[in-house]
Amino acid sequence: MKRKGILIVFSGDGKGKTSAAIGIAVRMVAQKKKVAYCTFFKQKSCSELKVLKKLTDCKVFTFCEKYPSFSAGLTKKKFKDLFKKEWSKFLAKFYSFEKYHLLVIDELLIAVRDGLIKDTEIISLFEKVRKNNPGMHLLLTGRGMTDSIINYADVVTDMRCIKHPYPRIGAIKGIDL
Repeated sequence: MKRKGILIVFSGDGKGKTSAAIGIAVRMVAQKKKVAYCTFFKQKSCSELKVLKKLTDCKVFTFCEKYPSFSAGLTKKKFKDLFKKEWSKFLAKFYSFEKYHLLVIDELLIAVRDGLIKDTEIISLFEKVRKNNPGMHLLLTGRGMTDSIINYADVVTDMRCIKHPYPRIGAIKGIDL
């Protein structure tokens, strides 16, 4: 009997959400499984994406690379329009992900938090995954976990920030960038 895919969520205000997702992606590749690693609100030049792109069985896709707090001159209105276009691109590409064993959607929960998409859209997305590729696992990260996502997911980890030096010090290469 084939095992069903699970929905994993890494959320919270602490560090480690993306790092944990990358760890699972690397484990999947080590098991000769294919990974589609999609990221929102991060630029293609991010350190973690550079490494993931070198893995043969991991394909990296970036969507909506800009975010208002990191992009000068990007108003909320322009950002919402940009996100809508990028979300449409993601959805158009979505069915091509069926050949993968793991679909990571890094930072997507920020879009839920910011009211750009509803949590029901994510749940609907996973229901489509379960219908079309019942063995595929889906992993979501970002700040914006909701009760509906918690109830629907199979694994939920809340990364809690206990202590952090920001904004006192800036991002550290190799740790944050």
